[in-house]
Amino acid sequence: MKAAIILGRGIEGCGVTRYALEEQKWYHNNDMECDIYAASDKKWGRKDSQVHNIIEFANNEIDDLVIKLNDEYDIVYYQSLPAKKGYSEEYQNAFYDKLVCEVVKPIKLSHQNDHKVQSVSRNFMVWETMAQMDACFTHSLNSPFAKKMRENNPGVPILKMGLGFDFDSLRQYWKPCEEQKRRISYFGRFAGFKDPQRIITMQPHLENVNIIGEMRGIERSIGSLELFYEDRNDRDNTYRTNIHEIKKSDTDIIQTVDKVWIYGPYNRIEGIEELSTSMFGADFYNLDATAYGDNMEFAMCEIISCGSIPVFDKHWADNCNHLNGTLFADIKDFAVYSDRNNLEDTAKQLNELANDNEARIKRRESCFEIAKSHADNSVVYKAMHEKAITVEKRTVNKVERMETNSLF
Repeated sequence: MKAAIILGRGIEGCGVTRYALEEQKWYHNNDMECDIYAASDKKWGRKDSQVHNIIEFANNEIDDLVIKLNDEYDIVYYQSLPAKKGYSEEYQNAFYDKLVCEVVKPIKLSHQNDHKVQSVSRNFMVWETMAQMDACFTHSLNSPFAKKMRENNPGVPILKMGLGFDFDSLRQYWKPCEEQKRRISYFGRFAGFKDPQRIITMQPHLENVNIIGEMRGIERSIGSLELFYEDRNDRDNTYRTNIHEIKKSDTDIIQTVDKVWIYGPYNRIEGIEELSTSMFGADFYNLDATAYGDNMEFAMCEIISCGSIPVFDKHWADNCNHLNGTLFADIKDFAVYSDRNNLEDTAKQLNELANDNEARIKRRESCFEIAKSHADNSVVYKAMHEKAITVEKRTVNKVERMETNSLF
């Protein structure tokens, strides 16, 4: 068995890249070949933030890659597609016309990683591409994407995907509980569905219980301006007074509880090391209730794997089930659940744990075991592979342009 993973958007250096690497690791650990190919049409600033062996291809190498995929691989996973904007027209057309439509021998499976309706609709010729697939993996069978698939491409099977992570890979970073800092670290890039703003909103409550707030991985972008300014349209006069944005000129930083300390993009391993020194790690991942599919995301897994106690959004816990059908909200000794409407209570829960080393020792071990049983590579990708090898090859004609290339 030999599999290929295609990153049509290139090496973004975020969750989609991590997914490809984790899936590849599972194949290699089970004595199967798996190669990752990524487009080089667009360059990403985070490209080398993770250690990888991804093979990049230029536009003039697509013809050779098509031949290779047809001759050598049993399964091709389309992990991401080029976007409508930011890529050359030459590459967009070659991706669909050749890298999708002319790959005809292996089983072709898409991985729909986009959570939001707006994100899905930004993909170039997304429904035409889905029509060429033998099956489509998606996080939730009840999401808007899944519903639209049934409307546009009723002949393409829709399969439930998971998100797997090698939990044991970060165990080496665990610090003794008594040495960890009274600190909560938001860990990951800026994304609205991760709600990084919550750390800043919670800062006064954190200060009241002597817990430092920090954010790691935040880039300045149009979307993130509200983290820095009370009024994004008046940046000269509304810079927030309870944040400190780390700059290259800063040296010998001593964090205090009166501010949230904001760090830019990080090398993944260096970021994990810093995260592991915090008592708590935050990822307020929240979506529509139908979109979770009972999955965690990688930042959530990394927080738990490196020995910090996770702080997750209550909405996620109220709408996601563990393997036995129990809602995460009903599982004792797992994450601290943060209600965005009651951040004082979140700080209270953190304070109780911060003051009790024995309770934290037990809690993080429990978090690790529960999360590993739910989302470890050995669980998730094994199940997905078993589904993949049962998919039947479809005979389809090339679709030049569907009537709808939007979600609604």
